[in-house]
Amino acid sequence: MAEAAGDVNEVFSRLFDHRPFLKGEIEFFKKEFEEKRGDREVEQLFRSLELITEIKEGQVEKIVNSSDDNLPRTIADIQVALHMCEDTLDTETKFSTDELLAKKRAERKLRLASVQRDVQEKLNLLEESYQEKEKAMRARFEQLESRAGCV
Repeated sequence: MAEAAGDVNEVFSRLFDHRPFLKGEIEFFKKEFEEKRGDREVEQLFRSLELITEIKEGQVEKIVNSSDDNLPRTIADIQVALHMCEDTLDTETKFSTDELLAKKRAERKLRLASVQRDVQEKLNLLEESYQEKEKAMRARFEQLESRAGCV
């Protein structure tokens, strides 16, 4: 019975106790990781530090000088644009009064009435011309019919 219990423990240990296998896998992964990667991260950190130092020593000064050269002109351009915007707003408020709008509306109504009268007059002339031509054609056809009836 003791042998059977020992065998059961061994089977149970092999089936459900994965610690020895996992320990071996972890050691293998750690060894591979250290060998393949080596000190690559440390080298990259040093390269990054060198680049940052270069930028700090050389590039910052260039940016400051460039800003000192270009900022006054940029500020002047912005002020001109702001002044133009203010002028536009002033002009808009000057012309947006109700009195001016009413005046322009009345002018448009007068022009519309004038155009409508002109159109109506032209329509009347066309209608009269059409009626005259219709009468002339009727008279002409009556003449032709009367001649055809005589022959």
